[in-house]
Amino acid sequence: MNSIILTTPDELRAIISEAVSGILPKQAAQPGIDTVTLNDVLELLREHGYPTSKAKIYKLTSAGRIPCRVYGNKLVFSRKEILEWADNQTKPKSNFSETVLTLARSARRKKQSR
Repeated sequence: MNSIILTTPDELRAIISEAVSGILPKQAAQPGIDTVTLNDVLELLREHGYPTSKAKIYKLTSAGRIPCRVYGNKLVFSRKEILEWADNQTKPKSNFSETVLTLARSARRKKQSR
């Protein structure tokens, strides 16, 4: 038979909070925090279908092609900015016939200019 445990509302909140924080990722447990580390960025991008490597992220940061900030000697990123950046890096799949027509027009222009 189950035993009954008496507790105060504050103790119950603390127990539930501890249990939930152990299950949910740190960022989900702290919704106001938007900054993430390099390892978090790799995981975030992978989760959203944009797998990449640390080396690629370092290359993009050094070229200034990915939104980031430096705190001390650490790179920090905004979760929102990274997801927007990743979405802007994608392009719609082009229609094969449009590509062929573009190449044909380009070839005709080069032929006519000779």
